[in-house]
Amino acid sequence: MSPRRLRRFTSTATVALAALVLTACGPAATEGPEQDIDPNGSLTFGYFEPATSLDPHEGTSSQDLPWLLPVYASVLSYNDDGSVAPGLAETWELTEDALTLTLREGLTFHDGTTLDADAVVANLERAMNLETSSVKGDLSTVSAVEATDDRTVAIELSAPDAALPAKLADRSGMIISPTAFDDGTNLAIEPVGAGPWKSVDYAPGDHLTVERFDDYYDPDSVLLASLTIRLIDDDDTRLNAIRAGEVDVAQISAAQVQLASADSSLEVRTDPALAIDHLGLNISIPPFDDPRVREAINYAIDREALLEGIYRGTGIIAWQPFPPGYFANDPELEEMYPYDPDKARELLAEAGYPDGFSFDFQTNSQPFRVQATQAVAGMLAEVGIETNIITMEGPALLDAFYYQNAVAAYVTPWGGRADPSQTLDNLFGPSGLNNPSKITDPELADLLDQARASGDQDERGQLFREASELIMKDSRMIPLMFPGVTTVIRDNVVGYSTDLTGKANFLNVGVLAAE
Repeated sequence: MSPRRLRRFTSTATVALAALVLTACGPAATEGPEQDIDPNGSLTFGYFEPATSLDPHEGTSSQDLPWLLPVYASVLSYNDDGSVAPGLAETWELTEDALTLTLREGLTFHDGTTLDADAVVANLERAMNLETSSVKGDLSTVSAVEATDDRTVAIELSAPDAALPAKLADRSGMIISPTAFDDGTNLAIEPVGAGPWKSVDYAPGDHLTVERFDDYYDPDSVLLASLTIRLIDDDDTRLNAIRAGEVDVAQISAAQVQLASADSSLEVRTDPALAIDHLGLNISIPPFDDPRVREAINYAIDREALLEGIYRGTGIIAWQPFPPGYFANDPELEEMYPYDPDKARELLAEAGYPDGFSFDFQTNSQPFRVQATQAVAGMLAEVGIETNIITMEGPALLDAFYYQNAVAAYVTPWGGRADPSQTLDNLFGPSGLNNPSKITDPELADLLDQARASGDQDERGQLFREASELIMKDSRMIPLMFPGVTTVIRDNVVGYSTDLTGKANFLNVGVLAAE
C-alpha cells in the first residue's frame, strides 16, 4: 500500500491579520520603478540582543535569527504570511512516514564546497546527534536520512510530522558547510553557510558584517552589497543612532514610538507577529512545581496595566499561546485569568504560602526586559511574592535556564514560529529546549503527537486549542503580551519587512542611490 500523503497545509493567518495589525505611524517609504536602488548599497541594522552562537545547531535564542539569516540558507523558507516556501530545496513531498526533498541545481557554500544531498544529510545528522544541539527536539521524529542521489534527500520518519517542513524552514534547516564542521572551524564565531551574504567580520557582542555572495541561488533578491548588524543593547542609544543616520533600520521598544514618529525622515511601523512575551517557567523548581502557585501568578498579573504602562498601548494582551484571530487560538481562553489579587492570595494560601514567598527573579539586562520584569515584580509583591531581581546578559541567562536548571521564572520573548507545533513542542513538549524540566502530562503529549500527525488544518486547529486549554488550566504558561515587532526605517531604505513569525527579512531590501 502506498503511504498516505499528508494534505499540504499552511499556518497562514490571513483571517487574523486585521486582528493582529497593531500600529503603523510615520511616513511610509515610497516605492516604485522610478526609484534607483544603489547596486553597491550597504545597510546597517541596529539590534538589541547579542547572538548566543553563530552555529545554528547550537544557538539557544530565537533572537539569534537576525545574525544567522544573512549567512545561512535553509532547506525550506517562509512566505511573509508564515507559510512554507521553497528554499535550498525547490520541491518537497511529505507523507506519513517520509519527507523527500529535491534540491536546486548548482548550489554551493561560501567556502566553495558543493551543497548537495550529502551535505544536507551531514547537517541533519549533526543537528540530531550533536550533544550540544539545541534543535534536536525539532527533529525528534526523524529516524534516518539518506541521499538517494546528488539532489534528493530522503528523510524517514518514526511518526507522522506535518510540522517538519516548517521546522526545516527555521534554524533546524539551516545548512552549514560540512567542510567547516569537519575541519574544526569555530562556527560560533566563523559561520560558513550558503546564504545571501557571507561573513567577512564578526566581533561578538559588537557587530557582524557580511558581503553579497554572488553564487546565492536567488541573486536577484540580494540588493545590498553589504550588510552590518550592530549590537546596540541600550534602547535610547539605538534610537539615537538611527536618528543620526548611523543606523538605517532598527527595532525599538514601544515606549520610543512617539519620539521616533516625530522625525519626518523615519518610518515607524509595528508589524503583526506570532511572538509572545511571557514568563518562562521551570516547573520542577519549588514552589513553581505547584499549579496553584502558577495560577496565583496568572491572577496577580495586571495585563491591562502592562499594556498601557510598559507597552504604551502597542500590543495585544496575551491570555494563551496564540493571538486572537489565529487558527490555533481558542476564544474560550481569552481573559481566563483576569486581574484578581484577592484570588491570587487565596490560591497561595491553599498552596501553603499564606504569607507569600520569595525567589530570585532573573532578567535579561536589555532595558525593556528589565522594565517589564520590574513591573511584574511589583504586581507579585502586591500578593506577597517578593522577588530579588538579578540582571544577566541574554546568552548567560538562557544557559542558566535551559541547561543549569538554575532559573525558576523570567520574563522572556518567545519568537514566533510558522507552525504551532513548533511553539507548543518547544515550550511544553517532553523534549522541548524551552521546557528545561521536560515535564509534560500524557494527555498533552498525545495532543501534540496528534497535531504533528495531521495534515488537516481544521483538525490541527482543534487539537492546538485543546492543548492550549490544558496548558492554561495547569498554568504552565504565564502569558503577557503579543507585542508585534516595532521597527524604525530611514527614508532611503525600501523593501524592509518582518514576516508573521517576526523575523527580519533582508532579502529584496535596498537603499536608494544618492541623487
